[in-house]
Amino acid sequence: MAEDAPKASLKSRTLWAGGWTLIQVLGQHVIRLGSNLIMTRLLVPEAFGLIALVGTLVTAFGLLSDIGISRSIVREADGATPHFLRAAWVVKIGRGMMIAACVLVSALALFLTGHLWAPDESVYAAPELPGLIALSALVPVLMGVEATTKELAQRNLSYKRITGLEISARVISILSMIMFAYLSPTAWALLAGMLMFNVINSLGSHVVFPGPRMAVVWDREISQRLWRYGKWLMGSSLLTFLSRNADKFILGGFLDAATFGLYVIAQIWISAGMMVVRKLNEQVGFSSMGEVIRTRPEQLAKQFLKLQTIIDLICVSGFLACLFLGPLLINTLYPEAYMQAGAFLALLAVVFLAMRFTLLNNLLMNLGNSRAMMLVSALQAIMMCVGLPLAYTVFGLPAALLVVSLTPLAGAPYVLRLVKPTLGVGQVRFGYLWIGFTLVVTALCFWWLYTTI
Repeated sequence: MAEDAPKASLKSRTLWAGGWTLIQVLGQHVIRLGSNLIMTRLLVPEAFGLIALVGTLVTAFGLLSDIGISRSIVREADGATPHFLRAAWVVKIGRGMMIAACVLVSALALFLTGHLWAPDESVYAAPELPGLIALSALVPVLMGVEATTKELAQRNLSYKRITGLEISARVISILSMIMFAYLSPTAWALLAGMLMFNVINSLGSHVVFPGPRMAVVWDREISQRLWRYGKWLMGSSLLTFLSRNADKFILGGFLDAATFGLYVIAQIWISAGMMVVRKLNEQVGFSSMGEVIRTRPEQLAKQFLKLQTIIDLICVSGFLACLFLGPLLINTLYPEAYMQAGAFLALLAVVFLAMRFTLLNNLLMNLGNSRAMMLVSALQAIMMCVGLPLAYTVFGLPAALLVVSLTPLAGAPYVLRLVKPTLGVGQVRFGYLWIGFTLVVTALCFWWLYTTI
C-alpha cells in the first residue's frame, strides 16, 4: 500500500519545506564559503580549477544518464509505495555504476592521449588530472546507493531530515578536507572532501529517512515507466549540463590556470545564490506543483503565481547583492592574488535575473512535457557552446561572462508560449516584460563594467 498522505495542508508543508530548504542551502554555502576562505590560504588557485573540472566531468556523465528517477517518485501516483521505491533504487544503483565506468574510461583516455592535444599551459595538461578523475568515479557509485526514501521525503515536502543530513555531511567533509590539506596542500585535499560528503550522504540516507528499507526488487513495468518519462530527460539533462557547465570546459582552454581558478572562485559565490533558486524550484516548487496537479489541477495557476513571486524577489535580491557587494566582498575576504574574482562576480550577477524562468521549466516537466524541455535545454546549450567562444573571440572575457549569465534565458519565450493555456495571459505577459528588462540591464552592466577586467 501507498504511504498515507501527509496530514498538514499543502500551504503549511510548502512554507515549512521552503524554510528548511533555505536553511539547507544557506547553511551549506556558509560552511562551504567559510572553508573556501580557509582553503585559499592553503592552496593555490590552480587547485580549484582542477577540482572544478573533475566535478564538471562527473556531473556531465550523471546528466547524460538522468532519467528523472527522483521526479518520477514525486509525480507518479504509486511513487510512494515500497515496491516502487525499491524497484527505482535498483535502477538508480545500475545508473551509478554505469557513470563510474564512463568516468574511469575518461581518466584513462586523458592519461594516454592528453599530451597529444592539451596545450601546455592549460588545465588539461596538469599531470595529476587523470588520477583525480579516476578516483572521482567513487562519487556516482556512492550517489547510486543512496536510499530512495530521500526522494519519498521530497515528495511529501518533508525537508527537515534532508537539511540535517546535508549540513552534517558538509561539515564533516570540510573538516576532513582541511585536515588533508595540512598533510598535502594540493587538489587531492579538495577531492577528499568531495568523497567524504558523498559517503556521509549515502550512509545517512539509509538511516535518517522514514520509509521502507531498501531491497533488490526488479520490476520491468516500473523500469519501462521510468524510461518513458525519462528518455527525453536524458537528452535534456545532457544539454542542461552543457548550458550550465560548458563554460568551464571552454574557458579552461582559453584561460591560463590561474585566471581560470579565479573564475571558479567567483562561480563558487554565484553558485551559493543560484543554489537557493534551484533548490526552491526543484524541491519545493516541483513537489508542491506535483501535488496540486494530482489533486486539484484547477488551482495550478494560483499556486504557481505564489511560488513565482517568491522566486522573483530572491532573484532580484541576488542580482543586486552580487553586482554592488560582490567586488567588495572578494577584496575584503581574499588575499590580493584573488582580487580579479570580484570583477568576475559582478559580471556574473545577471544570471539571477535569467534564472527566474527555471520555475516555468519545472512546471513543464511536472506536466509531463519532457520533450519540450529537451528543446529548451538545446537552445541553452547552443547559446553557451556557440555564444561563449564567439563573444570571447570578438569582445573579450567580459562579454563571454555575460553570455554565461544570460544562458538560462534561452528558450524562455518558447516556454511562455507553451504554458499560456495553463497560467493565463497576465503571467505570460509579465514574463515577456522580464525578458526585455533583463536584456536592458545586461547592456548597462557591460557598459559599466567592461573596463574592470
